[in-house]
Amino acid sequence: MKHKKEKSKANWPSAVLVLVIAINASCSQSSQDTYYVGRRFSSEMMTYKDSVTGLEISMLTTSPAKDNKIYQTHPNWTADGRHIVFMSDRAGTSQYFALSIDTGAITQLTNDESPGNAFLNRAKPGMFYVSDNTIWDLDIDAILNLNDKKQNTRFRRKVADLPRKLKLSGTLSVGSNGKDIYLGVQYDEDSWGLLALNADTGRFRKIIDLNFRVGHCQAHPSMSGLIMYCWETGGDSEQRMWIVRADGSNNGPFYKETYDEWVTHEVWWGPKKVLFTIWPKNEEMLKKPYGIAYITLQDRALNILSQKKYWHVGGSPDGNWAVGDTFDGELYLINGDTGEAKLLTQGHRPRGATVHPHPSFSPDGASILFCSEKNGNWDLLLVQLKQKNLYEKKYGLFQKQNVNQKFFN
Repeated sequence: MKHKKEKSKANWPSAVLVLVIAINASCSQSSQDTYYVGRRFSSEMMTYKDSVTGLEISMLTTSPAKDNKIYQTHPNWTADGRHIVFMSDRAGTSQYFALSIDTGAITQLTNDESPGNAFLNRAKPGMFYVSDNTIWDLDIDAILNLNDKKQNTRFRRKVADLPRKLKLSGTLSVGSNGKDIYLGVQYDEDSWGLLALNADTGRFRKIIDLNFRVGHCQAHPSMSGLIMYCWETGGDSEQRMWIVRADGSNNGPFYKETYDEWVTHEVWWGPKKVLFTIWPKNEEMLKKPYGIAYITLQDRALNILSQKKYWHVGGSPDGNWAVGDTFDGELYLINGDTGEAKLLTQGHRPRGATVHPHPSFSPDGASILFCSEKNGNWDLLLVQLKQKNLYEKKYGLFQKQNVNQKFFN
């Protein structure tokens, strides 16, 4: 997306001048002339009614930029629930931005050469992210409040550099205490491992060494020192889901799959359960249980929640609801007690689309964020679940469950 350059640097607020000086020097001078941390973009929000379900869908981004949400295994909202953090190329390169839920205003958070792997702090509006081989702790509030006379222009601090010759493998995740960072790493062509990093001291320690590629590292959202990860192949691995404690003990398969199951896209679901999908890649697998499944920490037995050709899955923080997307660009809301699945919206992967919806629940469970290519490029969309009249007419069964009343009151 192209934007006009400012006519004169003298017109910039003095706070921004200080910020430009403080910014990471890895960016070219030409990009700093126009794009910088703290730059504001106007709201792009608009709504429409889904032609099949009749539900109102909020389009949060509608510019020609390519906008992509954070993966559904990680938080997408700031700790105070006021902003959604996403990746966009609207600054000429892919950077992180914060979108206000109330106003739709968009604020640039990074101006790095290659930012990625963001994990939002669950206790305060901030995030850890990786740029090149450096892990940063970013103060989102400091950036959002740059117009405040008492602003703090020290908006980020360096946590640590990745040890030499190591590469990040998959994503990083942060434990429930807010300071233990867990990450998969690759040592060489044949060996990988999990490391822990103390965000306060910047010190690494080894959790476990592995002989397969690590992916989807996910710290338990409320139980300290428990980590789920996967054997990442980009396809069907022999044993997808694994679990380990932060001290390296009790490492082993989480859900022990059979040879004829394609397990993928695991995610924590409340304090005691894990959601994942079983993809039926051939006709033989269609004759067996598939779809959105879950196991509990106490009982690793397979439970099929909803049998449909789902792709990705997300779960509400309280463990009462799930959301699944499909290759056709449909999103289904699924009752965690009954498995009842209802279509929320469709049409988000038209022919030739490359977007992955990756649906995520808001922290209060009242809305679902996802990515769409409905308008020809990647956009962020939101569906509110407090649409009482529409559900009364079409999905009366849902409102009879006590656990579901928060969506209709």
